[in-house]
Amino acid sequence: MKTTSDLIPEFEKLFRQKLQLNNCKLRKKRQENNYEIITPAKDIFLMYWSEFPEVNLIYQAVGVRTQQTSVYERAIRLHISSCLSSIQENPTSETPLLVK
Repeated sequence: MKTTSDLIPEFEKLFRQKLQLNNCKLRKKRQENNYEIITPAKDIFLMYWSEFPEVNLIYQAVGVRTQQTSVYERAIRLHISSCLSSIQENPTSETPLLVK
């Protein structure tokens, strides 16, 4: 089984690639394990974790939340789940894959 320190860079690389499919940008924040995701519609989501792979995603209310915001949120959550699944060596691992 890979260690968490090995999984995080692998997750970040794969997640950046997935986000590019939706023309979204991933920006690492100064605080460890905190990222900002910016959509083409200028929506901002914050992604963070205390214990990887329990990833949290929240919408940063900077404007009006539109129907398109929900579409991006669903896509980002799917990308997170997909990336977490891809980096796990053993899909039946005891470590749960959670996107909150």
